[in-house]
Amino acid sequence: MSELGYVYDIQKFSVHDGPGIRTTVFLKGCPLHCLWCHSPESQSFGSDLAFMELRCIGMGYGAPCKAACDQGAITEGETKEDIKEQKMVTYPAIDRSKCNTCLKCVAACPSTALYDPRQPKTVEEVMQKVSQDRKFYAKSGGGVTISGGEPMSQFPFTLALAKACKAEGFTVALDTTGFAPTEHYLEILPYIDLFLYDLKHMDSYHHQKLTGVPNELIHKNARVLCEAGARFQVRYPMIPKLNATPENVKATAEFCVEIQKGIDVVQLLPYHKLGKMKYDRLGIKYRLTNLEPPTDEFMQESLKLFQDMGLNAMIH
Repeated sequence: MSELGYVYDIQKFSVHDGPGIRTTVFLKGCPLHCLWCHSPESQSFGSDLAFMELRCIGMGYGAPCKAACDQGAITEGETKEDIKEQKMVTYPAIDRSKCNTCLKCVAACPSTALYDPRQPKTVEEVMQKVSQDRKFYAKSGGGVTISGGEPMSQFPFTLALAKACKAEGFTVALDTTGFAPTEHYLEILPYIDLFLYDLKHMDSYHHQKLTGVPNELIHKNARVLCEAGARFQVRYPMIPKLNATPENVKATAEFCVEIQKGIDVVQLLPYHKLGKMKYDRLGIKYRLTNLEPPTDEFMQESLKLFQDMGLNAMIH
């Protein structure tokens, strides 16, 4: 019987998740809850109720979503102009405190404006999708990236998918936080061509405050994988006031030097607010609203520090 996994997106023609043109498979669930996470729908392991206003045709058609909700969580909300349709539309309001995520409203929604990001998929179903792009992989040096969430939290599925991709001759990248059992990383290593490995904060106390977990296991796994011959694309999300400080930049660079023989490139990722709309769809408060991206000057200074320490680094 095929392994079953829970996916929240399969993104084609991805050019930011490893070399070449790739198809990225995003798996649901993550043990970390980073304050700056740009994919909040990836965090929970269960279902979520999301609402995309752009798809909504309004509540003037019998309001099936409201009728389907046994909890009284859906009522008539704001009425405003739909510019595309050039008419006034009344949108649903969702009281998240009453919602029990039964998803009856999702089943009733005629336009998929209400939806659950969590999609059960077999390995065969995912392979059917990613195999459609094999010509792009061959011509660009790309392949399949397994991402999340934290894909190692669905280890049996991730391992089976990596094996299936390698059997088809696809290169495989694994986008990971590093927070999973060491033995799982060693087991999957033969099927992974590149680890996209996140480093959030070098101080464990601050790492736990920012992400919900300490960092000792993450650092251990990076060292173990490096000694076992893994290749890394290290990713350092740089969040002003939180982890983009001169002290942490230096500490991160020093750790990268420690595992330098396994590193292809270090990517410095400046903070952005592009994920805020996803929080709105899930009815979650975005906690970094007033935070601005790091300055170009700080990013360039950080890049120079990494490069001066002999690391192949870039701002991405």
